[in-house]
Amino acid sequence: MRDTAILLLNLGGPVNLDQVEPFLAALFGDRDLIRLPGPAWLQGPLSRLIARLRAPGAKVRYGQIGGGSPLLRESALQAAELRTALRAAGRPELVKLCFRYAAPRAEGLLKALKRDGVRKVVPVTLYPHDCRATTGSSLRELVVEAAKAGIEILPGIEHYATDPDYLDALERPLRAALEDLPEATVIFSAHSLPVRQIEAGDPYEKEIAATREALIARIGPIPGGYLQAYQSRTGPVRWLEPPLKDVLETMGGKDVIIVPMSFVSEHIETLHELDIEYRHVADQAGIRTYRRVPTPGTDPAYIRCLTRRVLEILP
Repeated sequence: MRDTAILLLNLGGPVNLDQVEPFLAALFGDRDLIRLPGPAWLQGPLSRLIARLRAPGAKVRYGQIGGGSPLLRESALQAAELRTALRAAGRPELVKLCFRYAAPRAEGLLKALKRDGVRKVVPVTLYPHDCRATTGSSLRELVVEAAKAGIEILPGIEHYATDPDYLDALERPLRAALEDLPEATVIFSAHSLPVRQIEAGDPYEKEIAATREALIARIGPIPGGYLQAYQSRTGPVRWLEPPLKDVLETMGGKDVIIVPMSFVSEHIETLHELDIEYRHVADQAGIRTYRRVPTPGTDPAYIRCLTRRVLEILP
């Protein structure tokens, strides 16, 4: 079915420092992700102002992790692994990336696919947890642009918080870390979300809890125990708590293992926020050992998760 393409949905990121400000403007311009004060028409001008103000600091942080986000490269590797697995199963569908705030974005991608004869797309989220601010926003943009391009959107994969293969990809590196640090406290860290979005019915917090509890059930009791924390807060609104910084500041003298829960690829929030900023917090707090486990990336179990779910829904 060469008239069908599988689209892997993700956030995207600036691949170089020149792209940082446009990326931030797109990010802050999305009212599904961040609802800035005032009417909807003011979101655009405010987002551009915020991007201009934040860009210098953001460029410093991206410079410290290599001069840009590795998310495009990481997602491309995931797409290549999924494509290989699907070809082995006899499926000829195209596998493409579709980012929300950086190229390749839905508008240009769908126009190009239409020129190449694609008539249908299957969205597959690289956000494991159902969330209206991430998967929801990506799907809404996809619906708008698919209608313009005359492309049909088929049922896709919107979340997999407790998929056994996804859990395998999280469990394996966590067990390895616990073998090295058997007395450590495991802290599950997820991207935070404004409380008002949860109160409006967003399932994200419940999905995060489902993954956490499934992993705890697999690992079992540990001497250091388990904690939940949230990272990546921005703006003067109430966010899901507790903040990771506050939790780390209470862990002096202990070993800590950080499990990034809501990310499947390495990017600014793992490579800088967790590995640099929060490692500094840990050092200041007197934490004995600070260990962060890797994201699933191209772990074979994670690729199996995506492959199996795609095969289950393809016509």
